[in-house]
Amino acid sequence: MSLACKPVELMAIILARDISDGEKGAAGIAAAVPNAAMFLARRLHAPNFSICGELVVNPKPRRLYASVSDHRYHYGAEAEEGFLELFGSSHKGLDFWFHSGIQIDKYGNVNLHLLGSVERPTFRGPALANVSFAVTSKRFYLYPMVHNRRVFVDKVDFISVPGNLQGPESKAMAGLRNEGPRLCVSPLAVMDFDPVTLRMRLHSVHEGHTVDEVLVNTGFDLIVPERVPITEPPTEEELRVLREEVDPDGLLRSY
Repeated sequence: MSLACKPVELMAIILARDISDGEKGAAGIAAAVPNAAMFLARRLHAPNFSICGELVVNPKPRRLYASVSDHRYHYGAEAEEGFLELFGSSHKGLDFWFHSGIQIDKYGNVNLHLLGSVERPTFRGPALANVSFAVTSKRFYLYPMVHNRRVFVDKVDFISVPGNLQGPESKAMAGLRNEGPRLCVSPLAVMDFDPVTLRMRLHSVHEGHTVDEVLVNTGFDLIVPERVPITEPPTEEELRVLREEVDPDGLLRSY
């Protein structure tokens, strides 16, 4: 029997596992899940991982906060950044970045701006402050907080963050040389991207969910391998460190 945890806790743990020691990464302003992933990775297996590009360098907050704009998040930081340094990090590039989205399509393109047409939008999203991180970073991760057909669409209404565009040819023509989206971790499953077509592919399904459930809640034809395993559950140590050291107030458990 695996340890019980909230879907967002599992998402943070999965993302943390893919962070390597010595890398540089950042998560954005309102990004509790990826921030939890980064702090967890640093405590468990990546002590030399650096957080930068968030107006602060290597903070050591005593708990998890909903926004990096909270001054308490900056506790113990090695340095504060201005926008000159922030966009310097963007220019030089990071190892990875994180994105959520109001829409994500089969090629990992992300919409954070609007629904409908540019001329007559039916909904305006939060957008983002620095789109360049998506193309100057070596890779990025997707972490939609909801997995349904409104989020997972065949084609986004607006490309805020280019993933693999319309496939290998269009990505190459656009000059996108980075890996782009590596993983899409949702409350239901983990997706990766087929190396040939660059389309989203089902990698594993979280315990308690099924392949059919994922497909019903995805608005495009997800690539499904012959065998789809259950997502590796959290270890006792991963969950202990997450709850006792990274998120002692239970912010993730409140989502």
